Amino acid sequence: MGWQLFVDDAAPAAPANLPAVLTPAEVSAPETRPQTLELQPVSPAPVSPPATAAVPPPPVTPSPEPGVLWAATGQPLTGIGAGRYKLTATMLYFERGVLSTNAQQVPIGDVVDVDLRQSITQKARGVGNVMVKVQRTNGFELVVLEDIPEPRNAVSIINETAHVARLAQQERVNTRHYSGLPAMATPPHAAPAAAPAPAPVDPIAQLRQLGELRDAGILTEEEFAAKKAEILSRL
Repeated sequence: MGWQLFVDDAAPAAPANLPAVLTPAEVSAPETRPQTLELQPVSPAPVSPPATAAVPPPPVTPSPEPGVLWAATGQPLTGIGAGRYKLTATMLYFERGVLSTNAQQVPIGDVVDVDLRQSITQKARGVGNVMVKVQRTNGFELVVLEDIPEPRNAVSIINETAHVARLAQQERVNTRHYSGLPAMATPPHAAPAAAPAPAPVDPIAQLRQLGELRDAGILTEEEFAAKKAEILSRL
């Protein structure tokens, strides 16, 4: 049996699982291109510097009183009963007490020695005890400046000031001693030595000279006789 060809002009329905068949008009339609956007250069945004934390100003140290070479306040561990100390060219002042104040002063020229004592706890806190040895009329007294900050600096300045004051005291004592001595008596001027007595004249020699003067014609006979009589009168 032979093959027969049947042509059906109606488009058959496509199965559900097959893509739709495009018509010739759809195939020949120009492809739509996406619109091209022209990009403009964008300048970078200014970068602000990182914010820095505000640094507080350094604490202002009050200026010392006029004439005060050194001043300090004790820093005890309990914070109670801190002593207050100051030094001038002539005096060392110290005050202690909470309810009542014990204030004393020591002539800096009477300070004979200054030393430092520092425990482990005080060393960790940067404080120490300054031991001041003072000469009194009845002996020596030990004055303790407790819990002083920067104690080595305190020892140095107190020692130096005391040394200068002691030298000034010694100089005043020496000046007073020398000025109190009685003035030395000025030796009287020696009386001028008396002129030596003339040597005695030999009358015989005088007569001989007198005769020579007469013989030489210097003396006349009358002058010779008068001088001869004068010489003979002294015999």
